[in-house]
Amino acid sequence: MKMYPFSVQKNAHSIEFFHNRIANILYDVEGGEVEMSSDQYNRLRDFFDGELQELYEAMFQSRDGRVVYLTGRQIGLAKKVIVWASEQRAASLIANGKLEFLKYC
Repeated sequence: MKMYPFSVQKNAHSIEFFHNRIANILYDVEGGEVEMSSDQYNRLRDFFDGELQELYEAMFQSRDGRVVYLTGRQIGLAKKVIVWASEQRAASLIANGKLEFLKYC
């Protein structure tokens, strides 16, 4: 299986942000605070316990804290997560009128 280098130093916080967001959604559904069909919940739970958890754990496999090696599937998911995290941060800054910080997203 081919492995690709991925920067932990630059991107681990985005992976953790997404992981925590999904964990919080699942917790809220389980606690009855958020409604979700059982089919949607099961798909989200499977994604969280499978693909996402593997990517999250891979972030801690770095020998030097800078780079990890991921599979093509993990790289694809990581790229989507990084874009999602950047959009979330940008939306929060816009909503709070802090446009000068958008360049950091």
